[in-house]
Amino acid sequence: MDMNAREQLAAAAHWLSYQHEDLSFGLKTPEDGLKLWRYAAEHDDGLVEFCDGVTGERGDWKLKHFKAAIGYNPFDRAMAFYNTQDQQDAAS
Repeated sequence: MDMNAREQLAAAAHWLSYQHEDLSFGLKTPEDGLKLWRYAAEHDDGLVEFCDGVTGERGDWKLKHFKAAIGYNPFDRAMAFYNTQDQQDAAS
């Protein structure tokens, strides 16, 4: 990757903008988004462009890819938030 920091941030933001919003919502930090983008760029020969969850299809992002890139599955974090919101809505 022959980009300066500004170019990398712009490319990562552009890449994230095409992903499912739950991916961004489940990230712990902005740096994790940059790590995922770098991981995707380094593995673009075997991974599909969109990491819309862990489906198990060939070429799709799997849990091992998220773990290798950032150490957790951001979709799990997003779902935990939604479940908490649903419980709070049901209680009120």
